[in-house]
Amino acid sequence: MWYLQLLLSFFLFLGCEKSSEKNAENKSDTVLNIAVSSDYPPFIYNKDNKLEGFEIEIINIIAKSLNKTIHFHDISFEGLLQAVAEKQVDGAIATISKTPEREKNLDFTIPYHRSITVIVVPFATSINKLEDVEGKIVGVEAGTTYEHELINRHYNVQLLKRTKFSELLPALHDGKCQAIVTGYSEAYELQNLNPNLKIIPIEDSVSQFSIALPKGSPLLEPINKKLQEMIQNGDIQALERQYFKKIAVPAVN
Repeated sequence: MWYLQLLLSFFLFLGCEKSSEKNAENKSDTVLNIAVSSDYPPFIYNKDNKLEGFEIEIINIIAKSLNKTIHFHDISFEGLLQAVAEKQVDGAIATISKTPEREKNLDFTIPYHRSITVIVVPFATSINKLEDVEGKIVGVEAGTTYEHELINRHYNVQLLKRTKFSELLPALHDGKCQAIVTGYSEAYELQNLNPNLKIIPIEDSVSQFSIALPKGSPLLEPINKKLQEMIQNGDIQALERQYFKKIAVPAVN
């Protein structure tokens, strides 16, 4: 009798284990793990312990179209792309530009937004054009393409790197750097809060932002399809008008 009871318990255990594995698998199938960097208004920011912003709206609409819920992973931009490449997450959205170097390890969706690179400086400064940053200390968010913008243009600058975008403005006020290089929309947000700042556009510096995915991700095609639909029906443009007080370049079409 004890033998039959033991055998029955064993089969019940196996059944529970398979059921548990199936539940975990189903959960994985319905959850989209997305890496973000929440320190970047108006694209992504934290308000009352809730992530909001232009890119949050976009990825939420995409997740709904895929019948998935989102689990956000809020990390610094510096480690964000590595997390995607190592498949720790399903993707990342955080003003990410596609570059040949990044394409070696990642796949990218079609772009959903365009911006330009700008220099942010106090009004009381000798910097009035791009050439004036020569020999200056320039603040950038670590890991972004802005790190290389001036160096690629052969300007002799010293970069002050910070892991969070919000750390750049205090550095500028404290004199640790003489300028900040970033995107137009986030620069305009800084200027709104600090009227003593001026924005100097960098010519021929248009960036296009895409969602980064692991190499070979099956999500690439369905996400591209939804993004294309959002662009064609005007949803992206409506979100741009909602979140950006000024748009530097025409919307992606």
